[in-house]
Amino acid sequence: MKSLFELCKPRESVFDPQKRDTVLDLSDLVDGRIDPAEFFSENYITEGMKALLKNAFLRNEGKSEQGVFKLKQAMGGGKTHNLLSLGLLAQHPDFRDQV
Repeated sequence: MKSLFELCKPRESVFDPQKRDTVLDLSDLVDGRIDPAEFFSENYITEGMKALLKNAFLRNEGKSEQGVFKLKQAMGGGKTHNLLSLGLLAQHPDFRDQV
């Protein structure tokens, strides 16, 4: 059986000192400072994120009555990341099928 070290290879950007300390916030989304191709290529879409994205777009299309989504992760649990993902897909619909 292969070891975890053999199976998991970090992305090259992990070693890039200019990207290593980058923390995105919602103003980066609003100001257009996030490249959606780069963002989605380096991020894993969790089951919870899939549910949020699906339900938010169903609501946006008028196919759902659910209009409130409570993101309840602890600090560092991905709330901003989920909102950035949703916002990027709203701004860049061409990435929806890929994600």
